[in-house]
Amino acid sequence: MLTVDDVNKTLAEKGLHITLPLPSHLQVRNMKILERRKIPGGVGVLLSVDFVNEKGESVSDLFHCEGQVDVDREKKLPPTAPPPLTDLLPLRTQEGFRSEEEAREYLGGAMGHLLEDKGYRPAESPDADLYYEWQGRGFFLDLALRCDDLALGRAGEMVEMRGRRGVDHEYGLVIPAFQETLGVSLLSEERWMLRHQELLAANRIGVYAVDNWNPNLIYAFGVHPSPRELKKYFMTTGPKWSLVRSRYVLRRDKKAKPGQPGSPGDAAQE
Repeated sequence: MLTVDDVNKTLAEKGLHITLPLPSHLQVRNMKILERRKIPGGVGVLLSVDFVNEKGESVSDLFHCEGQVDVDREKKLPPTAPPPLTDLLPLRTQEGFRSEEEAREYLGGAMGHLLEDKGYRPAESPDADLYYEWQGRGFFLDLALRCDDLALGRAGEMVEMRGRRGVDHEYGLVIPAFQETLGVSLLSEERWMLRHQELLAANRIGVYAVDNWNPNLIYAFGVHPSPRELKKYFMTTGPKWSLVRSRYVLRRDKKAKPGQPGSPGDAAQE
């Protein structure tokens, strides 16, 4: 493992002159740059760092660091790839929804737009909220506004349907990525996923989380669908989740008042 001092030197060699706010002798297990933004006179970065503290314990933490960047190297950095879609839907300006019906329309519109972009065509099926077909294979989807017992019931229906319809089709739930304005905290949402991941994975039931601000960003929590272009899409959006989630948590904690949920606003618009 590298020490903090080694990491600082490596970053400097790559043209990024920042200093981790940790003792230089501590060992770093892993580090990711979650966000990089120009600021007056330099650059600001949000780092996710896994390190070993003075007690020998493995610790994960987020750090915001500022410093200088070499201009010639900065020009060589690749731009952030946009979502791999032919056409983009307009962004939203708020996290929540005026009604549950609006939320359902948003989820259905975003997922439908993605599937049609990848060659699927809408069709009718009494067994699911959304049904699309591609090359004779179906994609059955139910909408779930919250990760709760109702969503688990819908997942169970998908398992039963897969037993009837067969394994050649795709099955999944479509959820909002952030459900706090709907009464489910991010922690509860993630615990729901953790509790039921074995059931979902064993039956290849996907969970597709639509970003609350950007309908062009949909994250696959768990299994990916089989078609190549869809799999490529989710492999592209997947790494963005850690960034979007971290920004959401940081801004929620910063803006939230005691006893009230936060509202990070533009957390996922980039």
